[in-house]
Amino acid sequence: MEIIPKQTPKVPPWLDILFYLSVGLLVFSFIAYFLFNNSIKTSQKTLAVLEETLSREVSEKATLKNEILTYQKKIKDFSGLISGHLKSSKIFVFIEEQCHPKVWFNDFTLDTEKASVMLLGEAQSFESLGQQMLILRDEKMVKSIELGNVSLNKEGKINFNLNIFLNPSIFK
Repeated sequence: MEIIPKQTPKVPPWLDILFYLSVGLLVFSFIAYFLFNNSIKTSQKTLAVLEETLSREVSEKATLKNEILTYQKKIKDFSGLISGHLKSSKIFVFIEEQCHPKVWFNDFTLDTEKASVMLLGEAQSFESLGQQMLILRDEKMVKSIELGNVSLNKEGKINFNLNIFLNPSIFK
């Protein structure tokens, strides 16, 4: 044992600075760890919500895509039907435009597959019947005409059957 107390060695100032810097760095590391950990947890929650939203939107998008494809198919099918549809009502306009004023048609039969019309009619005279035949012969939509069963009725008018074979494009 020593009797004379010795002075404790003095710590150099740079060692004190290094100590406090180390303690400060340790405190800063703990604070940064907890801040980053909290930030990561928040980001993971946000990511989970976004992934759920994205998966919901993807499924909605797939549903909408299927629905759109279904409607597209229906439109395509309907377009095919419409384009192939024959407008048989156009024959009424054709007959009205080509009918002689002194000729009447009482009955008709339409065959759109053969593009033919059979008309039962009545004319005032053979002259008006002939004029009606000329009118139909000069029409570009008429391929051929057949006149049949020509007879006189009690009033002196001419009854007849007229078969008209038309260009199929008249029904389009």
